[in-house]
Amino acid sequence: MTVPVTPAAPAAAAAPAAFGKSAICWVQVDGRDWPVWYAPVGDVAYVVSGPGEQDLPDLPASVSITVRAKDTREYAGRFTASATRLHPGDEEWDEAVGALRPARLNSPDTDPAARWSRDGAVWALRPDFDAPAPVARDAPSGAREPAPTTATTRGRMPGHLGKRRRREG
Repeated sequence: MTVPVTPAAPAAAAAPAAFGKSAICWVQVDGRDWPVWYAPVGDVAYVVSGPGEQDLPDLPASVSITVRAKDTREYAGRFTASATRLHPGDEEWDEAVGALRPARLNSPDTDPAARWSRDGAVWALRPDFDAPAPVARDAPSGAREPAPTTATTRGRMPGHLGKRRRREG
Protein backbone atom coordinates (compact mmCIF):
# COMPACT_ATOMS: atom_id res chain seq x y z
CA MET A 1 0.00 0.00 0.00
CA THR A 2 1.38 3.38 -0.94
CA VAL A 3 0.81 6.42 1.19
CA PRO A 4 0.05 9.61 -0.73
CA VAL A 5 2.55 12.35 -0.07
CA THR A 6 1.16 15.83 0.25
CA PRO A 7 3.20 18.68 -1.21
CA ALA A 8 3.39 20.33 2.22
CA ALA A 9 5.19 17.38 3.87
CA PRO A 10 8.69 17.92 2.39
CA ALA A 11 8.38 21.67 2.76
CA ALA A 12 7.31 21.38 6.39
CA ALA A 13 10.40 19.32 7.17
CA ALA A 14 12.74 21.66 5.29
CA ALA A 15 11.38 24.92 6.71
CA PRO A 16 13.12 24.86 10.13
CA ALA A 17 16.50 24.02 8.57
CA ALA A 18 16.15 26.68 5.88
CA PHE A 19 14.98 29.27 8.41
CA GLY A 20 18.04 28.70 10.59
CA LYS A 21 20.56 28.80 7.72
CA SER A 22 19.16 31.47 5.46
CA ALA A 23 19.35 35.21 5.96
CA ILE A 24 16.39 36.23 3.79
CA CYS A 25 12.70 35.44 4.06
CA TRP A 26 9.42 36.88 2.84
CA VAL A 27 7.00 38.23 5.46
CA GLN A 28 3.37 38.54 4.39
CA VAL A 29 1.54 41.64 5.61
CA ASP A 30 -1.92 42.51 4.29
CA GLY A 31 -1.60 40.11 1.35
CA ARG A 32 1.78 41.39 0.17
CA ASP A 33 5.05 39.53 0.64
CA TRP A 34 7.90 41.75 1.85
CA PRO A 35 11.46 40.46 1.34
CA VAL A 36 13.52 41.02 4.49
CA TRP A 37 16.96 40.07 5.74
CA TYR A 38 17.12 38.82 9.27
CA ALA A 39 19.54 37.61 11.92
CA PRO A 40 18.63 34.14 13.25
CA VAL A 41 19.43 33.34 16.88
CA GLY A 42 18.17 29.92 17.89
CA ASP A 43 14.48 29.74 17.00
CA VAL A 44 14.07 33.53 16.80
CA ALA A 45 14.70 35.81 13.83
CA TYR A 46 15.43 39.48 14.45
CA VAL A 47 14.40 41.98 11.78
CA VAL A 48 15.06 45.72 11.63
CA SER A 49 13.14 48.24 9.51
CA GLY A 50 12.75 51.98 9.24
CA PRO A 51 14.54 54.95 7.66
CA GLY A 52 17.87 53.86 6.19
CA GLU A 53 16.85 50.21 6.55
CA GLN A 54 14.59 47.82 4.69
CA ASP A 55 10.97 48.73 4.01
CA LEU A 56 8.56 46.82 6.20
CA PRO A 57 5.23 48.06 7.57
CA ASP A 58 4.22 47.57 11.19
CA LEU A 59 3.69 43.86 11.70
CA PRO A 60 0.54 42.31 13.13
CA ALA A 61 0.82 39.87 16.05
CA SER A 62 0.89 36.90 13.65
CA VAL A 63 2.53 36.87 10.22
CA SER A 64 3.07 34.31 7.50
CA ILE A 65 6.69 33.65 6.50
CA THR A 66 8.05 32.03 3.34
CA VAL A 67 11.59 30.67 3.25
CA ARG A 68 13.77 29.22 0.53
CA ALA A 69 16.72 26.88 0.88
CA LYS A 70 19.98 28.83 1.01
CA ASP A 71 21.97 26.54 -1.26
CA THR A 72 19.38 25.61 -3.91
CA ARG A 73 17.05 28.61 -3.50
CA GLU A 74 14.06 26.30 -3.85
CA TYR A 75 10.87 26.76 -1.87
CA ALA A 76 11.38 25.33 1.63
CA GLY A 77 8.09 26.18 3.28
CA ARG A 78 5.56 28.65 4.57
CA PHE A 79 4.64 28.92 8.23
CA THR A 80 3.20 31.33 10.74
CA ALA A 81 5.22 33.30 13.27
CA SER A 82 4.42 35.62 16.12
CA ALA A 83 5.85 39.12 15.72
CA THR A 84 6.88 41.22 18.71
CA ARG A 85 8.28 44.73 18.46
CA LEU A 86 11.28 45.26 20.71
CA HIS A 87 12.07 48.57 22.39
CA PRO A 88 15.29 49.84 23.98
CA GLY A 89 15.40 48.61 27.55
CA ASP A 90 13.53 45.37 26.81
CA GLU A 91 15.23 42.18 27.98
CA GLU A 92 15.70 41.00 24.41
CA TRP A 93 16.87 44.33 22.95
CA ASP A 94 20.60 43.81 23.54
CA GLU A 95 20.51 40.27 22.13
CA ALA A 96 18.63 41.46 19.04
CA VAL A 97 20.95 44.40 18.38
CA GLY A 98 23.97 42.17 19.01
CA ALA A 99 22.75 39.79 16.31
CA LEU A 100 21.61 42.46 13.84
CA ARG A 101 24.68 44.72 13.97
CA PRO A 102 27.15 42.26 12.33
CA ALA A 103 24.47 41.10 9.88
CA ARG A 104 23.84 44.68 8.72
CA LEU A 105 26.12 45.27 5.74
CA ASN A 106 27.22 48.72 4.57
CA SER A 107 25.65 50.63 7.43
CA PRO A 108 25.46 54.38 6.72
CA ASP A 109 26.67 55.20 10.25
CA THR A 110 29.04 53.79 12.86
CA ASP A 111 26.37 53.13 15.50
CA PRO A 112 23.25 51.67 13.87
CA ALA A 113 21.84 50.63 17.28
CA ALA A 114 21.36 54.29 18.25
CA ARG A 115 19.56 54.96 14.97
CA TRP A 116 17.41 51.84 15.37
CA SER A 117 16.36 52.90 18.87
CA ARG A 118 15.55 56.40 17.66
CA ASP A 119 14.00 55.89 14.20
CA GLY A 120 13.74 52.18 13.44
CA ALA A 121 11.70 49.19 14.47
CA VAL A 122 13.32 45.98 15.70
CA TRP A 123 11.11 42.89 15.53
CA ALA A 124 11.43 39.41 17.00
CA LEU A 125 9.81 36.73 14.82
CA ARG A 126 9.10 33.44 16.61
CA PRO A 127 8.07 30.78 14.10
CA ASP A 128 5.56 28.03 14.83
CA PHE A 129 6.75 25.23 12.55
CA ASP A 130 4.01 22.90 13.82
CA ALA A 131 1.29 25.14 12.39
CA PRO A 132 2.23 25.79 8.75
CA ALA A 133 0.38 28.55 7.00
CA PRO A 134 -2.45 27.10 4.94
CA VAL A 135 -1.85 27.01 1.21
CA ALA A 136 -4.58 25.90 -1.16
CA ARG A 137 -3.71 23.24 -3.73
CA ASP A 138 -4.61 25.58 -6.56
CA ALA A 139 -2.72 28.49 -5.03
CA PRO A 140 -0.54 30.42 -7.48
CA SER A 141 3.22 30.00 -7.37
CA GLY A 142 3.75 33.31 -5.66
CA ALA A 143 5.30 34.97 -8.70
CA ARG A 144 3.87 38.43 -9.03
CA GLU A 145 4.28 41.51 -11.11
CA PRO A 146 6.82 43.86 -9.54
CA ALA A 147 5.34 46.51 -7.29
CA PRO A 148 5.01 49.88 -9.02
CA THR A 149 7.96 52.14 -8.34
CA THR A 150 9.45 55.30 -9.75
CA ALA A 151 12.65 53.38 -10.51
CA THR A 152 10.92 51.36 -13.20
CA THR A 153 11.35 52.55 -16.78
CA ARG A 154 9.28 51.17 -19.57
CA GLY A 155 10.06 52.44 -23.00
CA ARG A 156 10.53 51.18 -26.50
CA MET A 157 13.11 48.50 -27.00
CA PRO A 158 15.91 49.23 -29.45
CA GLY A 159 15.05 48.16 -32.97
CA HIS A 160 17.86 45.65 -33.25
CA LEU A 161 16.73 43.55 -30.27
CA GLY A 162 14.67 40.48 -31.01
CA LYS A 163 15.59 40.30 -34.69
CA ARG A 164 17.72 37.70 -36.39
CA ARG A 165 20.94 38.76 -37.96
CA ARG A 166 21.17 38.59 -41.72
CA ARG A 167 23.72 36.22 -43.10
CA GLU A 168 26.09 37.74 -45.51
CA GLY A 169 27.67 35.85 -48.32
